[in-house]
Amino acid sequence: MFRRSLTAKILVAVGITVAVVISIYTYFVIRVQSAWWHERTQAQNVIAASLIHEYLNGVMLSDRHEEVQGFLLKMKGSDEIWRGRLIKRDGTVIFSTDTQEVQRAVMTVPAELFTENQVLQGTRVENGQRLSVVMRPVLNSESCQRCHDPKFAAIGAIVVEKSLVPAEANVANNRNLLIVYGVVIFVLVGIVLWLLIVRLVTQPVSNVLEQMRRVQTGDLNARAAAETHDEVGELAGGFNAMVQSLDNATRELEESHQKQIQQAGKLATIGELAAGIAHEIRNPLAGIGAAVEVLAEENNLNGQRTEIVAEIRQQITRLNRTLHDLLEFARLRDPEIAPCDVHEFIRPMLALVRPDAQKFHVKIEERLAAGLPSISADAGQMQQALLNILLNGVQAMPSGGTLTVSTESTQRNGSEIVRIKVRDTGVGIARQHLAKIFSPFFTTKHRGTGLGLSITRTIIEKHHGTISVDSEPGNGTTFTLELAACKPETFAPQAGPETQKEFAHAEN
Repeated sequence: MFRRSLTAKILVAVGITVAVVISIYTYFVIRVQSAWWHERTQAQNVIAASLIHEYLNGVMLSDRHEEVQGFLLKMKGSDEIWRGRLIKRDGTVIFSTDTQEVQRAVMTVPAELFTENQVLQGTRVENGQRLSVVMRPVLNSESCQRCHDPKFAAIGAIVVEKSLVPAEANVANNRNLLIVYGVVIFVLVGIVLWLLIVRLVTQPVSNVLEQMRRVQTGDLNARAAAETHDEVGELAGGFNAMVQSLDNATRELEESHQKQIQQAGKLATIGELAAGIAHEIRNPLAGIGAAVEVLAEENNLNGQRTEIVAEIRQQITRLNRTLHDLLEFARLRDPEIAPCDVHEFIRPMLALVRPDAQKFHVKIEERLAAGLPSISADAGQMQQALLNILLNGVQAMPSGGTLTVSTESTQRNGSEIVRIKVRDTGVGIARQHLAKIFSPFFTTKHRGTGLGLSITRTIIEKHHGTISVDSEPGNGTTFTLELAACKPETFAPQAGPETQKEFAHAEN
């Protein structure tokens, strides 16, 4: 659930960030407060040592030594100090708030206390509590030298100790308060952030997702509410625009589909009608052709009559080709699939179009790859499809050129395929005609039925292959046929493909 919730992810990320910031802030505040309380305690110790020093000067000069002990005890009773001592140079305690130490305890005196005559500050731990310690030397002034050896610059030292427990307690209290404040701030920030995310992000995005689910079920009338002008509002607006475009495209596709269905129905009707007409015309045309052949065999025909008979025979041949195209388009039989070598149906078709190519000064180049795998196909139908493309290529170069036929094997989606390319250097096909060249009855020529390429595409599709065309006006045209290669286990002894005796001449 957490991985799928954007709100939870944002809350956790921001929560971690806020917690880290509060923790860092608390850490530095506690450090600063600890240092401040420590410095404050040290300063109080220094002041206490100064007061004792001033008091000591007064009572010593007036020979009231017995009052020193009472003064130290009084300062301890007022919580000014935790312990106070007056020591000699050798560390012997001569006055102390702890009377049991007097003349009995000896302190370790740092060497620099009397050599440098400076106030020393530090801390130490006693019985589990930290103490702030200040040592101040008592200088041997002229007034003191009547009782003390003048060769020493200092006659002793004042040692004042103050407990750091109250300071640490204050720091702990402040730390606890900061933690409580941090938790309160964290909770408040989390609540406010949650409300903002729900209002500004979760609800609008949930609305968009709900509309997306409606679109997935096919309801293209779904629209998201774009109430804001921020990124979420732009997302909703973009979604609405996308759905509107999809709705428009779906309507156009449905209209186009209906038109295609109507067109397909018309073509089917035309095909049936054409087939019927072709049968009705073919038989009389055969009789006319036979009669013309009889006339052609007569020896008394003069030159003019011979030319007329030849023209009639040529027109009969053209009509036969047109009728053949109409019949093939209307009633194209299912292919009889068998393993075959692509070169076995390419080479005969090249030989068949070579005379026409020579007439138009077209050079034919063969680039047939060796060792190609066989394909599963109807050799006769493949010859018909290839012949239509070859004749179109030759007719596209009335002033001469080069017609190149190449083969190769390649891989597509993990399967081996055989690719046949037919390229001419002719006039090319206009861009506005490229999408129509495979449509039935479409032609840019003065003569022809416009069925040649349509029949070719139907044959290739019945073989589960693909046909594509790439053309640029003035730079020629390339037709590419791709057919699946036979798998090894599909091979079986087969009779050689029968060569079709009659081919449809494409006049597309």
